[in-house]
Amino acid sequence: MTGGKIWSTVVDYFLIMGAIVGVGFASGKEIGVFFFNFSGGSIFGILAFCLLYFYLFFIVQYLRKKLALNSYNEFNAFVFGKFCKLTNIVLVINFSITSAGMLAGADYLFSSFFNLPKIVVPVTLTAITFFLILGGIKRIKFTANLIVPILIFVIIINSIKNININNVNLEITSKNIYMAVYFGLLFGVNNFVAAMPVLFETKQKVASRCAVILSIGLIILLNVLVLSSNKVSTDMPMFELSKNVSNSFYIIYFCALILALFSTLVICSYNMQNIICKNKKSKFASLLIVLFNLILSNVGYSFIVQYLYVVSGIISGIYVLILIVLIIFKLVKIKFNKTKNNED
Repeated sequence: MTGGKIWSTVVDYFLIMGAIVGVGFASGKEIGVFFFNFSGGSIFGILAFCLLYFYLFFIVQYLRKKLALNSYNEFNAFVFGKFCKLTNIVLVINFSITSAGMLAGADYLFSSFFNLPKIVVPVTLTAITFFLILGGIKRIKFTANLIVPILIFVIIINSIKNININNVNLEITSKNIYMAVYFGLLFGVNNFVAAMPVLFETKQKVASRCAVILSIGLIILLNVLVLSSNKVSTDMPMFELSKNVSNSFYIIYFCALILALFSTLVICSYNMQNIICKNKKSKFASLLIVLFNLILSNVGYSFIVQYLYVVSGIISGIYVLILIVLIIFKLVKIKFNKTKNNED
């Protein structure tokens, strides 16, 4: 592999990681809800999550290569046919909820720590996001490769420093295993939706896709070990535990949270622009997207988390479930037609 190909693989690796490893990983909230609550069963949940991603990554790449699909919009049209416009609308709503949540979350964090007037941070982040998505995928990749390595490094260091091996208790029960697998798959579905449109902006090989999946699985496992060896009952357990490392690291972790929020915001906003404009650049459309996200964020962080995130999760779950069923149907049809042609 040449130097250029290696660099391209690294760039794509961090882009996909940035689409999946967001604020839920950095705060520890999502890891607690979807994995930690099942003790030793979490291991089976992580395994189910990884297997789901192996399948989804493989099948998207297979169809992309087999049918020469060059964009997410072409893939969506192939899978959903005449209903592709409806699924696009549903996904845009989903991405907007996530983007608004990131803006509201950043506003909540900054106003809590620095007592800044509300709207200052969301407006600033909206302006930066507008600038980035106007630059297209090259600018998005450049940003992801600046942010994501720092984010991953800080999360891993915080996890390692806060694992107390003597207090780790991962007792496994059969009841936990079934629920852990269910929640692991649910977590995978929720996070995959944000990553899928940008998958078509990468040229990842099998090894690179495997590296993404294994890296995410490792981060989840580290967080589970941290949560199982520490008693923390806040909305941001990993953030609170960063105080144990040092006061300066607590500030660094705060910055990592903001980077996580911003990374998710940028990628979801880019996904919206990509779907609406069909891979074309439009200043007007980009402006409408970021302004809509900004307006929606004003309903407040707690409202978005309690109600809109639930809607977003349901949307993601239904979308991926239908997607998997339709893909299997399409694959069977392709194989049948191929067999029939060979017989003729």
